[in-house]
Amino acid sequence: MSANPSAAFARELIASLAAKGVEDFVLCPGSRSGPLAHALADAGGDNPQLGAPRVNLHVRIDERSAAFLALGIARGRKAIGQCRPVAVITTSGTAVGNLLPAVMEAHHAGVPLLLLTADRPGELRGVGANQTTDQVGIFGTFVRWSADASAPVAGDAPRHAATLAYRAVAIAMGDPARDDMTGTPGPVHLDLEFRDPLGADGGVWHDPPHVEDMPSYGTSIVTPAEAPAALPGVERGVVIAGDGAGEVARLVAEAHGWPLLAEPTSGARAGEAAIARYLDLLTTPAGQDLADQVHQVVVIGRPTLSRPVQQLIARAPALMIAGHGARWREAPRHAERVLREVPQAWLARHDGQLDLGDSTWLSVWRDAAAAVETDQRPWGRRAIAGAFLDALGEDDVALLGSSGPIRAVDRVAPAWPVGRAPALVANRGLAGIDGTVSTAVGLALATGRPTHALMGDVTFLHDVGGLLVGPRERRPRLRIVVVNDGGGTIFSGLEHATAAPADVERVFTTPHGADLAALCAGYGVAHASVRSADALAKALAQPPQALEVVEARLR
Repeated sequence: MSANPSAAFARELIASLAAKGVEDFVLCPGSRSGPLAHALADAGGDNPQLGAPRVNLHVRIDERSAAFLALGIARGRKAIGQCRPVAVITTSGTAVGNLLPAVMEAHHAGVPLLLLTADRPGELRGVGANQTTDQVGIFGTFVRWSADASAPVAGDAPRHAATLAYRAVAIAMGDPARDDMTGTPGPVHLDLEFRDPLGADGGVWHDPPHVEDMPSYGTSIVTPAEAPAALPGVERGVVIAGDGAGEVARLVAEAHGWPLLAEPTSGARAGEAAIARYLDLLTTPAGQDLADQVHQVVVIGRPTLSRPVQQLIARAPALMIAGHGARWREAPRHAERVLREVPQAWLARHDGQLDLGDSTWLSVWRDAAAAVETDQRPWGRRAIAGAFLDALGEDDVALLGSSGPIRAVDRVAPAWPVGRAPALVANRGLAGIDGTVSTAVGLALATGRPTHALMGDVTFLHDVGGLLVGPRERRPRLRIVVVNDGGGTIFSGLEHATAAPADVERVFTTPHGADLAALCAGYGVAHASVRSADALAKALAQPPQALEVVEARLR
């Protein structure tokens, strides 16, 4: 038996998480979390200690960036069909609070994270001990489950850590039998008390118990429900594919001959039913007239990008929603039906329904979209977004920053041939700019592919620390294209722009004057600056081989 109960517990926890499929651990330095750090050094090194599981260890000094790195890794795993939780480990105190922005995003986006936070033992709580705060329940409703694990002591049952690990993974991955938020993937918090000694003890790694030997976690039993009905056989329907909708949205639209309005991160913007310029169309009189003729709106995924689409949903005479992600219970109140997943019945074509190519309704939408005049300026946000998309191959993965870049992509992205679209990802759970650089790094590390990111200058500066990758850490093959227009110019299109120009600039646009080249040099990251479409196309011509930044300057 180990002379150090904390070290033995940490080894059992890491081994049990690995046995349940957790491969990636993001570690931040700290003393109280030392037992976990020593265990991960054993398991995540170039030559894992005998008996230790082989895991991917990523070390970062900033907990906020580390949490978004873990989020990006989890998103990348999902993008390549390997959905599994990613763990992030911190010491006690403010380190824990720094995880909150990524936890909120993961909660709303349905991304499985495991938050392993070290804490003082019970006797050191409430007595003024250094780096001690109220960590139990600190993430509130933003986690699917949380547990306060008391400090391990000699003689603890050998399966104590395994019980925590197995339950945490099961809940983080989502339990479809439950009828609340625990039924979708999301973050789980284990607050782990550790008592001195906290150092390595050279203890032995033991195999974790088999899953079948562990107790049940109280998964509820679902009684068979009535099979969802097929969609109405109306002619004038529309399918709206929001973030995370998946290819099934395309199949629903094609089955009914309805136009498909698919956001770029929906995974559905392909095929003959997709209306690539739907956003430009909906802002014209012809598009508004078509919107007024819609009888049925089907929403799959979670659309968040544009007001015209939200208005179309708000005034839909009949509204059906499915696959709304982790926020499926927050669907518009006038929806007739809200389902967690798209039922097979929605793919059924009604008797007498026309083939896709014979749908007059779809043809009207196509012709109207083709007639819309679009912005043809040679240099600007749309030109940058177009060049960015042109550089992507069908097997590439790209992260889109919130605010202006993803909306520019929404306006210029084509309807790709089926099966040939790049994987576009974004943090649309709360649509914030937090942690975008770190998320992109995580995406690249998880997929192992050349990865691309498009973001604004404020978004880039907000998480510029995400460029810091230590000399002993894996470096991503990631190119970040930064649209530098001197601040948060997205506000120029909102109601705030009617205020005095000087006030708008100071409190909304927030010009920064930062030297991005100097910042990149400080982090040891390659940087290039371009001021034209031709120069940008040249900079993007070859796949990224390392971490690099291309600054597209508009001013």
